[in-house]
Amino acid sequence: MNAKMRQGTEELRLSDIADIRLGHPFRGTVKQYDNGDVNVVQVRDTEPTGEINQYTMVETVLNTKKQPDWLQNGDVLFVAKGAKHYSVLVEQVLERTVCSPHFFVVRLKPEFKDVIVPDFLCWQLNQQPAQRYFKATAEGSMYLSIRRQVLENVPIKVLKLEKQKQLAAMHRCGVREQKVLQKLIENRQQQLEAIAIHALESVG
Repeated sequence: MNAKMRQGTEELRLSDIADIRLGHPFRGTVKQYDNGDVNVVQVRDTEPTGEINQYTMVETVLNTKKQPDWLQNGDVLFVAKGAKHYSVLVEQVLERTVCSPHFFVVRLKPEFKDVIVPDFLCWQLNQQPAQRYFKATAEGSMYLSIRRQVLENVPIKVLKLEKQKQLAAMHRCGVREQKVLQKLIENRQQQLEAIAIHALESVG
């Protein structure tokens, strides 16, 4: 690792620091099986905040002889197809989990695992500089997509580890605060609706 990178001033391409591959090659809709032994992350299971909802994932069966490349903790999934192109972080992954081909799987190269934090990488891909880059390079009219080469070439800023961890922690805190505020808003709305029903339907 050169001196510039150690000082946290290096800017690289994503392909310099990570291996990138497409999600599992499902054909058509992912089918739910009661006796499924494989968990599947689909776009509907993710949030632009960088989170994966494991409770909504489909359990299926893979009809393939080749051993899938199971997801690992620290992988970053990039939504390559659709109206929004964002990244989510794989954490506390269930055993035998894959993702749909709507994602690219971004996995840090071994030599960079002590240089960049997965949380920070995921966060950076969701920020305005990267998002402007994706918006300018997206292809298609109604159903936009990001090609692998485009994702490989997105510029990545490598900051000092302490700064990376600080930014990632601030993001997590912000997401928690948003959830609390959203819950308060929903609760207040329910209260107002209940008051309105009582006031308008009461007699006299």
